[in-house]
Amino acid sequence: MKKKQSMNKKNIFLNLLGIFFLILGTIAVINALYEYDIFSIIWFCYLGLLLIGLGILLRKDWLIVSQLNILAIPMLIWTIDFIYVFLTGGILWGISNYFFEQGPIISKLVTTQHLYTIPLSLVALHLIKLKTKNSWQISFLQATIFYFLIYFFTPIERNLNCVFEFCGDYQVQMLYPLIWFGIYFSMIFLTNFSLNKFFSEK
Repeated sequence: MKKKQSMNKKNIFLNLLGIFFLILGTIAVINALYEYDIFSIIWFCYLGLLLIGLGILLRKDWLIVSQLNILAIPMLIWTIDFIYVFLTGGILWGISNYFFEQGPIISKLVTTQHLYTIPLSLVALHLIKLKTKNSWQISFLQATIFYFLIYFFTPIERNLNCVFEFCGDYQVQMLYPLIWFGIYFSMIFLTNFSLNKFFSEK
């Protein structure tokens, strides 16, 4: 009886969390279309919110992990930069400074998802259990497709997912496409390896 009640509570929590991510992702996409342009919906984090929410609702560990592989390290870096700016008022890497500039409140609220998307997703993954080992392949394919979509069909000045140049105060020009792929694929493999190590179902 207690086990059944525990399962019911877990399912309710996961369902609410999945719905939360889907709603947040939908708000993010609508707000991007309203405040900016159609290209803004191609940010990895916006798609990630929707797919993580779907993965939680469907209990598909591979769908959650495929997005964590892409988002976990960049969001961690963003969070460190944000905390530094928040506490000191200075500039660390110049990644999150836009948050502290004047702008639409809804955009700022959406942007705060960088702070909690990964922790909440890890909680969901812990409850669902990780069974799929090779989700990095999906992440790899998604990153590649998005790179070329952005490179060929979006304005350079939008610099979505840092495809054209580094998203910060540091500039790297030489062989930047190779650097982009090298960094992203390294992050994907490292995250996938770490998730398999700590969250795989025994």
